[in-house]
Amino acid sequence: MKLNTLNSLAFATGTVTLLLTSVSSVSAYTIYTNRTAWEAALATNPSYKITTDTFSNTISSAQSITLDSGIVSTNSAPPTLPNQFNNNSVNVVTSGAYDNATQAGTGNSASNTITWQFPAPVWAFGADFFSAGAGRLTLIGNFDGTGDQTILVNNTIGGRDGFLGIVGTAEFSSVVFSNNTTTVDSFEIDNASFATKVPEPNMVTAFAILGGSLLLIKKAKGS
Repeated sequence: MKLNTLNSLAFATGTVTLLLTSVSSVSAYTIYTNRTAWEAALATNPSYKITTDTFSNTISSAQSITLDSGIVSTNSAPPTLPNQFNNNSVNVVTSGAYDNATQAGTGNSASNTITWQFPAPVWAFGADFFSAGAGRLTLIGNFDGTGDQTILVNNTIGGRDGFLGIVGTAEFSSVVFSNNTTTVDSFEIDNASFATKVPEPNMVTAFAILGGSLLLIKKAKGS
């Protein structure tokens, strides 16, 4: 991915947030708080394919569910139903959004961690978050191949609601939602997107195409 001038400046100066582009740089991966900027960064490389889950189909609550996009969402503990929210909004898709809740420690109302396993390794992930509590909901992933990094969602997007996107420098297979406190944090997600890299033809395929072309040329000359 080519970095624009502002992104390059972020790496050079160590600036945490670039307000003009809603981009911040941490380590070797890049954080975006604007979906348009996130998609524009991916568009610089035509080999990226973006898949977006709009959560248009209802999925009942369970410890592990498979979302329409192929993401497998798994709570570290079985949901407690009914819970303190007086509904079944734990690891469930309803009303066009994904609902869940986290709680650090040994809480009885929510899971300690929620893992999203992608259907294939991805280079980028982004989603619209709602009701993310300040200092609570965390997003964890190995975005640069050096080990897991933890991002506080509310603190990064600047409020309870907003977009958070990552463009990594290495493929990662999953992200984990967790909680930075012992207080339950009930949150929602919509328009969860991830980007996979379309594989380039390998040399065998290239030679096969070349061989087929030469054969067609030879037949055309002989006719």
